[in-house]
Amino acid sequence: MELTKEEKEILEGQKGSVLQKVMKSLVLYGEALGAERLVDIEGPGHFSIPFAIPGVGLRLEMLDELVGAGLSTKYPFTLDPKSPSDFENLFVNEEQKHSIEEMLVNQDAYDKRMLQLGLQDEEAYTCTPYFPEVGNIPNKGTILAWSESSCVVYANSVLGARTNRNAAIMDILSNIAGKTPLAGLLTDEGRRASWRIEVNTTSLPNPQLLGAAIGMKVIEDVPYIKGLDRFLGTEMNDTSRDYLKEMGAACAAIGAVGLYHVEYITPEAVEQGGDLLLPDYRIYPIDDSELESLMESYPIMWADKGAKPQKCLIGCPHLSLRELEWWDRNIHAALRAHGQMRVAVNTVLCAAPQVLKEFMADSERCENLKNVGVRLSGTCIEAYMDNQLCAREAVVTNSNKLRAFTPARMFLDEDLVEIIVTGRIEEED
Repeated sequence: MELTKEEKEILEGQKGSVLQKVMKSLVLYGEALGAERLVDIEGPGHFSIPFAIPGVGLRLEMLDELVGAGLSTKYPFTLDPKSPSDFENLFVNEEQKHSIEEMLVNQDAYDKRMLQLGLQDEEAYTCTPYFPEVGNIPNKGTILAWSESSCVVYANSVLGARTNRNAAIMDILSNIAGKTPLAGLLTDEGRRASWRIEVNTTSLPNPQLLGAAIGMKVIEDVPYIKGLDRFLGTEMNDTSRDYLKEMGAACAAIGAVGLYHVEYITPEAVEQGGDLLLPDYRIYPIDDSELESLMESYPIMWADKGAKPQKCLIGCPHLSLRELEWWDRNIHAALRAHGQMRVAVNTVLCAAPQVLKEFMADSERCENLKNVGVRLSGTCIEAYMDNQLCAREAVVTNSNKLRAFTPARMFLDEDLVEIIVTGRIEEED
């Protein structure tokens, strides 16, 4: 790659051997991506590895070396949600608790080093850092080096920032160097769409289901989505942002989508419209039957396929304040409709610590939720399900990402409310 004088000096070791290794890694990464040069990072980072699990993410020895050299990221950064150590709110048993504690034996040391390297603060753990309560909201066009897939696709699509789906470890090294390879979704050409998705449904489709359909079809390509404005309107507001968050997370998890455009809604689609489409784009129409068939295709991965649900985990990605209020309102409405005082399935609603703090400002509301068997947590439910003992449970969810990566069963929101309250899964013939 073509390097600047300063970058060459770092690569030659003139600014220390540790920073030299950082730059060497970054250059090799850039060459693998086919980048001609590096560009400056212009905003805070968000990284995908928040826990010290052996064999996953950065080793403590590597972090010690970076901290020992006095290095830190160019801007403060945020991390994915905390590991599943919120035992009380996750309804774990003693065997599960012991297993999780063994897995996270080095967590305190890891957290300390993250703060030393530039973590925004002790509560900066969420997969929705772009919510106003958290504050990591890059401006349109800002060059970033993020790694968490659902955050990358949101930053690129909803905010119009520019970041590739960077590899874990390379994310923090890039942000320490303050540089990232100019390739892929950082370029104008890389942000053009090769698919036109035509949403022909009769009502607003479930975002997690629509996102999965798109991700399965386009894989890592950029889709240009038409038809959602019929239901969402053309104004970017809390409702549309929440919808696009959920849809994008599924696009990124079921496929590898790092950017989508929604006609009349997302920033670049508003500005450029159909000009974002490449000349040889392909068309994928989606109607009600397409989504119904997809939902019916999902296998039951529970050991006992006829088991009663033991636990419900909601918030992958983390819920917004508006979504928390929706679940609170609808769970209580269903309880009243069934004449019940408590849910039949222990339920966990997950959100960023800052969002939970605002939600819990209404102490009576929170106490009511707790009394009916619903808990609030800032943890990562995917990490919880990564534990073998936890994965054995019959877990239900509304998250397509959690369904794809774990044995959890996915249900649409309204159906899930009924399951939470009654404990029954109404199987179709």
